[in-house]
Amino acid sequence: MIDSLLRRPASSAELASDGVRALGAVSLLAAMLWYGPVEAALFALVALGLLVSRCLPAAPLFSLLYGLTLLAAAWSSVLDLYARISWWDLAVHFTATGAIAVMAWYLLAAFGAVTARPSGRRLPFFTVTAVVTALGLALSVLWEFAEWWGHTFVDDTINVGYQDTMGDLAAGGLGAAASGYLLERILRRSPEDAAPASGAAAPLHRRFQC
Repeated sequence: MIDSLLRRPASSAELASDGVRALGAVSLLAAMLWYGPVEAALFALVALGLLVSRCLPAAPLFSLLYGLTLLAAAWSSVLDLYARISWWDLAVHFTATGAIAVMAWYLLAAFGAVTARPSGRRLPFFTVTAVVTALGLALSVLWEFAEWWGHTFVDDTINVGYQDTMGDLAAGGLGAAASGYLLERILRRSPEDAAPASGAAAPLHRRFQC
């Protein structure tokens, strides 16, 4: 994993992804200097998510979009866009949950917990989609719990409530299902790349590369 983290970018897409990670570091610094501890903690989580994605075998273009989505979601909170734009919260839940759920699938795949092609055979269609959707729904629940915790113990202006929670869960689940379906199509288009590299010592960034 350390080798994957420290490897040099192999393409312009990987270089652009690293540029987004640099923006994450700058955002964290800006939050620490000009905003409060809540914003700093938020961007620390974003920076962690960007760092983890550097170690995983996701396609470079997806890593780029994933990073931009995380940054957009975080800055939307800091700039209060969720309150200013009525539909923005659902849009972010749809896109961000989908991106994070796919990255969670790659994280599980890197450690052999899930695969698109076990023992050389192909799984039934929609298997990857179902797993990614389940991951997205689970992450959505954690997201809503974090919003409740923040509303209760940190800042009571954080919007919570039955309708908000149900809408967020629905948007997150739909986003994860859509992203899982796209991931499955990509993996089935190049099934030889979806299989693990031989040997437990194979570099992490070469496993499940699509």
